Amino acid sequence: MRMRNFLLVTLAVSLAALAASPPSVSAQVCNPYTQGTWGVRAPVPTVITRAWGVFFPGNGNFYAMGGRQSDAAGSDFVNPREYNPTTNVWTVKAAAYPNPQVNNMVGGVVTLGGASVIVTVGGSAAGATTATSDTRTYNPVTDTLTVLATDPWPGNVGGTVLPGGAAVFNNVLYVFGGFNIPVGMTNQIWKFDPALAAGSRWSLIPTTLPAPRGYIPTARSGNFIYMAGGSDSTGTPPALLDSNQSVRFDPATNIVSAIATIPRATAETRAVMQPFDNTIWVLGGGRTPPNPSTQVDVYNPATNTWSTGPALLTARRNIAADVDPTLPARIWAVGGYDSTGTTLTALNHQFTCSVPVDLITFGVE
Repeated sequence: MRMRNFLLVTLAVSLAALAASPPSVSAQVCNPYTQGTWGVRAPVPTVITRAWGVFFPGNGNFYAMGGRQSDAAGSDFVNPREYNPTTNVWTVKAAAYPNPQVNNMVGGVVTLGGASVIVTVGGSAAGATTATSDTRTYNPVTDTLTVLATDPWPGNVGGTVLPGGAAVFNNVLYVFGGFNIPVGMTNQIWKFDPALAAGSRWSLIPTTLPAPRGYIPTARSGNFIYMAGGSDSTGTPPALLDSNQSVRFDPATNIVSAIATIPRATAETRAVMQPFDNTIWVLGGGRTPPNPSTQVDVYNPATNTWSTGPALLTARRNIAADVDPTLPARIWAVGGYDSTGTTLTALNHQFTCSVPVDLITFGVE
C-alpha cells in the first residue's frame, strides 16, 4: 500500500511538473552540405528549356513559366507548367500568355494590388531575333495571366533586348543587364515597384554593372543582391561566352561592388539563396567548354568566400530553377539543355534536406 501511495504521489508530482513545463520538440536544422541530396522527381511531360522557374509560397508549388520544347519556331509554351511537390504531379494550366515571346524571361513573386503574383518580364519566341517589352503577372490561385499594358519594360530598347538576371528585394523586382540579340550585352539596372501607380512602376537605377552581361545567375541574400557569372559576347553576330564576373548590388545605395570571384566561369543558369546559412548557390550552367557543368558553387556573404555544394545529377544549362525559402529548403532544377548543350531534357531534380527531430524533452529547450 505504501509503495502504491508513493507511486501515485510521484505520478501526481510528475504530472504537475509537466503541466507547469510542457514538453517541447527540439528540431535540429539540417545541414544541406552533409544531409541534403538531389533526387529524381516526376519529369516534365514534355522536354523544356529556357523557362523561368518560380516557387510560389501561396500554395507551395513550383512553376515553369514559358520556355519551349525545341529550338524551332512555333515550339513555345504559352501555358504555365505547375509542379505539385506533395503529389509529384505536373499540370498544364489553362491561363495563357497572349503571344509566344516567352523564352528567356526573368521574374519573381511580388504583391501587386493586394494579391501575391508571379511577375515575368520580357522574352522572345523560339528562332526569333526580336523580344517583347511585356511585363506580365500570373496569379496561380485564380489561374489568371495579365499583361500590365501600362508598364512595359523600358530596357528593351529597339525591341531586341532580353533581360539578363533578376531578384526580388522588399517587394521590388530588380533586373540586371541583358542580351541585345543582334549586338551584344547591356549593363543597365532597372527596378519594378508594384506599389507605385500604374504607368510609373519602372525606373532606371543610376549605376550600371561593371561590364555588360546577360543570362546572369542572380539571387538575394540579406540586404544585398548577388550576381556571379553571366554571358559575355564577342564577334558579329555575337557568340556567347561564359564569364566569372562576381558583384554585389546594394538596393539601399544603388552601389555595385566586387566580391570574391566565382571559381569557374558560368552563365545561362540560376542562383538561389540557401536559407540554412543564407549562402548563394550557383547551379551548374554555362556553355563554354567544359560547360555545361554539374558543379554547384556556394558563396558565403559572411566570409566573402566560395566553396562547392552537392553537385547536380546531370550537367545542364538554361534550366528552370528556384528555391523554397523556408527550412528545410527544397531546390528545383527542371529541364534545360544537357551536357551536349543542344539536347533538351524533361528532367526534374529536387534538392531535399531532411530535418531530424530530437527526442521529446520535458521542460528543456
